[in-house]
Amino acid sequence: MAILIPVIHHYQLRFAVESYIAELKAKGEPMDLAQVIPPSVSPEQNGSPIFLKAAALFSTNWNALVINPPPTMRMIAPGKAMVGWAQPEIRDGRMTNYWEEIESALAEDSEALKLLSQITNGTTLDFNLDYKDGFDKIKMLHLSTLKRSAQKLSAAAMDDLHRGDPAAAVKNISVMLAMVNGESNDRILISELVRIAIAQMSVAVSWEVLQATNVSKEDLAQLQQNWQSLEFSKTLEHAMLFERFGRLQQFAQTRKSSEKFDELWGDFYAPDAPIKKTEDMFPSQIRRSLFLRKWDELRWRWFWSYQDEVRGLQAFQVVVDATRMVETNKSFQSVQSFAFATLNPGQYYSQDLRNYSAQSANALYASLRKAERIEIAQNVVITAIALKRYELRHQQFPITLEELTPEFLPSAPIDCMDGQPLRYRRNADGTFLLYSVGANGVDDGGDPSLEKYVKSSNHYWQNDHALDWVWPQSATPKEIKNYYAQPPK
Repeated sequence: MAILIPVIHHYQLRFAVESYIAELKAKGEPMDLAQVIPPSVSPEQNGSPIFLKAAALFSTNWNALVINPPPTMRMIAPGKAMVGWAQPEIRDGRMTNYWEEIESALAEDSEALKLLSQITNGTTLDFNLDYKDGFDKIKMLHLSTLKRSAQKLSAAAMDDLHRGDPAAAVKNISVMLAMVNGESNDRILISELVRIAIAQMSVAVSWEVLQATNVSKEDLAQLQQNWQSLEFSKTLEHAMLFERFGRLQQFAQTRKSSEKFDELWGDFYAPDAPIKKTEDMFPSQIRRSLFLRKWDELRWRWFWSYQDEVRGLQAFQVVVDATRMVETNKSFQSVQSFAFATLNPGQYYSQDLRNYSAQSANALYASLRKAERIEIAQNVVITAIALKRYELRHQQFPITLEELTPEFLPSAPIDCMDGQPLRYRRNADGTFLLYSVGANGVDDGGDPSLEKYVKSSNHYWQNDHALDWVWPQSATPKEIKNYYAQPPK
């Protein structure tokens, strides 16, 4: 009986995993490798060789682009940002660079930037990732290079604006957005986070373009079109589906290999691993006795891994369904209510041998929040560009956003936080107020200040504690002077 009961329990747990996977397949969920990897890309459409050639030419010197690049949309007060390209020098509170230094650094990268300009909006960046051996074996060295290249392009765009050439700046931003679009072929979660990071850089430098007085209607139309071509929720869903397959593969491989078990859980038995303290709500990891190592592995293989796998699959499905809801109803509030009704992300912080895959689901939910944030930013920046185009045509901003359709926008822009139209009003001084209700989901009338009792010097317009996410207005010279008069932190 001592042997039979554990064996029966083991097979019951295995059957539970297999049954749930079969249930997901019956519902049409893609659970096989061929269903979750990207389609092949023709050599003519693949821009990765050009990108890698350009990346190899980038300077590695510690020049002005590395240690103090031009700031983009630097928030200096709630709802107010400094026009970085209009400043006589580049200051960050600790050091000062000059535009001549930026131009000298960009000259070192001129050949690389010229090559990058060949990456257009229809280009796919396929780095020939090998998805067959599991996502823990996939080499993703290109991601840091992508982000670094975007930073160089952003600096180049700012220098263009400083020299009075917004057309060249728009071309550099278009390459950044083409990289975001091209990288959507990957099926790795970290790739999606890099895409979102580059898109956020592009939001800031697009704001800088809109502060130029000599930007043309044609360049604005091209910039808006490039922004409209981006997709985030759908590509995030693709990454989640591969991530789920990868977790299944990882469980299967780890059950068969002590080496894999050590890769996954070895740090728990390290002498320097922290011991859980009773006052710690979310310990980073919990040290386990080295004498339990083999006993833990046996229990994990026979019992814990199957229990954890089912919980993880169920949590994954909640987040995948939530992502699909964002695609259809464009309301993160309803998505959040759905997710929190069945998934409490807080319960997955504790790292333990019995609770691994559920932590991954929590990471997926965090990624969904990032995607929601960039989709809101995308809609706001598209609307801001359309407003600028309207102003160039009519010498004033519209009274309502409905006036932008269909000439400047195909439809009224949506606030993806609550699924309602973006909030907008034309101000008496000739400016406008454009905003999302923000993380709290409440319309606070376009108030960019932080929630009561929150003390922070971070005035980022999409701060989680901001009452509303307000598209910034340009700061006045007096506000900039007061900002620099404050001691650096």
